[in-house]
Amino acid sequence: MKIDSKKEQLINTTVQLLTSNRDISSITAREIIAKANVNLAMINYYFKSKEALINTAIKRILKCHMDEYKTTHDKQNLTPKQELKEMLMTFCDVIILYSQFIEISVPYILVQEDIIYPFEILPLIRAHYKNHDNNKTEEDYKVIAYQITSFIQLVLLRSNAFLRYCGIDIMDAEKRSALIDSQLELFLIDTIK
Repeated sequence: MKIDSKKEQLINTTVQLLTSNRDISSITAREIIAKANVNLAMINYYFKSKEALINTAIKRILKCHMDEYKTTHDKQNLTPKQELKEMLMTFCDVIILYSQFIEISVPYILVQEDIIYPFEILPLIRAHYKNHDNNKTEEDYKVIAYQITSFIQLVLLRSNAFLRYCGIDIMDAEKRSALIDSQLELFLIDTIK
C-alpha cells in the first residue's frame, strides 16, 4: 500500500464509520486502523490526532454534499446574493442532516483549523458588490465572508443557547431562512450604480 493510499484509506474508513449512524464518541483509533488495515502510527503521521482525522472525514462528507449541490443547482437568473443565500441554506441543511458532527467539527473549524470556509463564498460577495457603487476592498470582502460563515457555524453549534437568547430556532427551516436573509441584508448592502 502506498503512503498516500494509506492516508486515503484512513479517511475513507473514518467516513464509513461516521456515516454508519454510530455515536462519534464510540469510534476509536484502534477501530479505525483495524478497518483501514494500517498501523496506529499512521494516524499521528498524517493527521497528528484522531480528532484531526475525524474532522478531515467530516469535511469530506460535507464537501461531497456541497459539490453535489454545486453541480446540480441551476444558478441562472439568480443574483449573487440569492445564490449565496441558497448556498448557505444548503450548507445549513447538510450540517443539520449530520447534526451529530456539529459539536466535534465546528469548534475544531473555528479554533484549530486554518480559515478556509469563507473562501467558498468570497466570489459571490465580490460579484454582489461588482454592480454596486462601493469603496470596499478585498480585505472588506474577506471580513464579510468570515463574519457570515463563522456566525452561521457558531449558531449551529449553539442552537439551543441561541434559541433561548433570541427566540430563533435555527433548526426550523423557515426561521433559518429568515436569519440568513437578515445576515445578508446586514452585510451585502444593495446600492446599485
